[in-house]
Amino acid sequence: MVQQYKIPLILLYYGFCSSTLIVINKVAVHNLRAPVFILITQLLFAATTVKGLNVFGVLEAEKLQWSLVRPFLLIVAGFLGTLFANIKVLVYSNVETFITFRSSTPLVLSVFDYIFLGRELPGGRSIFSILLLVASCGGYTYFDKGFKLEAYTWLCVWYVFFLFEACYVKHVCDTVKMTNWGRVYYTNFLSALALLLAFPFCSSEHQVLKNFEFSNGQVALLLLSCSVGVCMSHAGYLMRSNVSATAGVVVGVVCKIGSIVLNLLIWSNHASPIQLLFLAMGLAGGSLFQQAPLREKQQPKLPLALQDMHADADGVSSSAAAYKATAALHATRPRPPSR
Repeated sequence: MVQQYKIPLILLYYGFCSSTLIVINKVAVHNLRAPVFILITQLLFAATTVKGLNVFGVLEAEKLQWSLVRPFLLIVAGFLGTLFANIKVLVYSNVETFITFRSSTPLVLSVFDYIFLGRELPGGRSIFSILLLVASCGGYTYFDKGFKLEAYTWLCVWYVFFLFEACYVKHVCDTVKMTNWGRVYYTNFLSALALLLAFPFCSSEHQVLKNFEFSNGQVALLLLSCSVGVCMSHAGYLMRSNVSATAGVVVGVVCKIGSIVLNLLIWSNHASPIQLLFLAMGLAGGSLFQQAPLREKQQPKLPLALQDMHADADGVSSSAAAYKATAALHATRPRPPSR
C-alpha cells in the first residue's frame, strides 16, 4: 500500500512541512531580527541530528568525501542564496506576497525542464495552469498597497537563486547516487560551514543578539523552526527524487494554502481581499498542472546509401540464415540404405 501511494504520501509530507515552515520562520524573524543567526542554527541542528542518528544506526547517510562534496558546492550556493533571500523577503513583506511570487516560477522551470532535464514542453492544460499563476502574480502585485522596494529587490534575488537551485538539485538527484539523508546531511553541513565563515561580517546581527534576551517561548519557537527545517530538507529531496523540477515547484505552490490559513489565524499583517482573490486564482491554476513526460530518445537516422547497404546486408544475412536452415533440415532426413 505504501508503494502504491508513495508519490501522494511524499507530496503530503512535503506540503505539510512547506506550509508550516514559512509561517514559523516569519514569526521567528519578527521576534528575532537576526536571519543569518536563525539560518545557522537551523542548518547546524539539521546536520547534527542526521549525523547523530546515523551514528546510532537509525538512518543511513554517507560520510564526507570529496567526490560527493564537489557536486554539492553549487547546491550549497543556490541553497544558501535561496534561504537567505527568503528570510530577507519575510522581513520586508507579508507571507502572501512571497507565496504569490513563488507561484510564477513553474513558467520558467517548465522551459528549463525541456532544455536541460529532458522533458517535453507542458501540454495545453498545464500552459493554462501556468498562465493563471502568472495572472495571479501580476494582479496581486498591482494591488499591493504596501509596496516596499526592499521586498521586491530581495524577491528578484530569491527568484534567480530558486530557479537555479530547483534545476541543479534535480540534476544532482538524477545523476549522483546517494541516500536521501546523505543529501540532507551534505547540504545542511556544508551550508552551515559557509554561513559560519560569513557570520563575523554581519555586524548588525551581532548588535541585535548582544541586546536580546531569550525567553523560554522564543527558544521553543527557534527549536520548532529547527525541527520542521530538518523535515523540510528531507521532504524536499525526497520529492525532487520522484517528480520533475516543475511539478515539484507547482506542488509547493499549491500546498501553500496551508501557509495562508495559518497566517490568517496567527498574524495581523495580511493582504487585501482582492489580493487574496488573486492568490486563490493562482492556487487553483497550480492544481490544474500536469507533469510533462520525459522525451523519448530518437534513434539516429542513417543516410540513404547506408540504409541501402544495411538492407542489402540484412538480405544477405537472411539468405545465409535460410541456407543454413535448409541444410540442417536435409541433414536430419533419413538417408536411403546404400546398395
